[in-house]
Amino acid sequence: MKKLMWIAAIMVLTLTATSASAEFYVIGGGGGVGTKITSLPYTITAPGFYYLAGNLTYTSGIGITIEADDVTLDLMGFCLSGSISYKGIFMNGRKNVEIRNGSLRGWHDAIYEQGGYVNDDYTATSHRIINIRAEGNYQGIYLLAGGHLVKGCTASNNTNVGIHVDSGTISGNVVHNNYNFGISMERGTIIGNTVFASPGGTGTLIYCSHNGSIIGNTVTCNTGQTGIYASVMYNSPVVVDQNSVSGAGTRFIGGTGVVKGTNAGF
Repeated sequence: MKKLMWIAAIMVLTLTATSASAEFYVIGGGGGVGTKITSLPYTITAPGFYYLAGNLTYTSGIGITIEADDVTLDLMGFCLSGSISYKGIFMNGRKNVEIRNGSLRGWHDAIYEQGGYVNDDYTATSHRIINIRAEGNYQGIYLLAGGHLVKGCTASNNTNVGIHVDSGTISGNVVHNNYNFGISMERGTIIGNTVFASPGGTGTLIYCSHNGSIIGNTVTCNTGQTGIYASVMYNSPVVVDQNSVSGAGTRFIGGTGVVKGTNAGF
């Protein structure tokens, strides 16, 4: 038996070593690793690893409030469901928070960072939102301030905005059926996302206001919608390159100063 266990362990290590693109996380399992969240509302007040033990619903307030820096919150594939009057996961001026692996449904804002700018300095920086499904909220992932990464997420059927980041990188997400904005950013990089139109929506699928790059995205827009809108503010250029836009809507709007490379469809 011990010999078989050693062989199995060696096989796992071999597979891990040869899967360069895979991501592996510590799993809380039966306890002993991190802090288990079993009910809502819940407030995180210390750095560390936190994880859900199952699907949780709360309709009388904020679901999870993060009041500490250097926090990892793993939803473990479970769903946080709530009320359109409240926020699912709320932060204000936090730093270095990672939220990953699960769904948020029915909130006003699924994940919200309130911190903004004070004397041109960020009061909230460097959050990572990974493998999150934000669906059926008013707003999906909404992060003020900067240095954030939103990667590998799905934002769907949100009635205002799918994903908004003041500054950072929005990469490799699938965004569809969000009524006003699919992806919006003030400054940073929007790269490799797939964005579908909202039936009946009148908004913009991808928007960047200044000092950013819109690169390698695939966009489909309906009549009355704009595929990519690059607005240049403060004389800060926006680079638009290697995108593909299709559909009956306005495929591209670019202000003076937009640096436009090779794109398909406009």
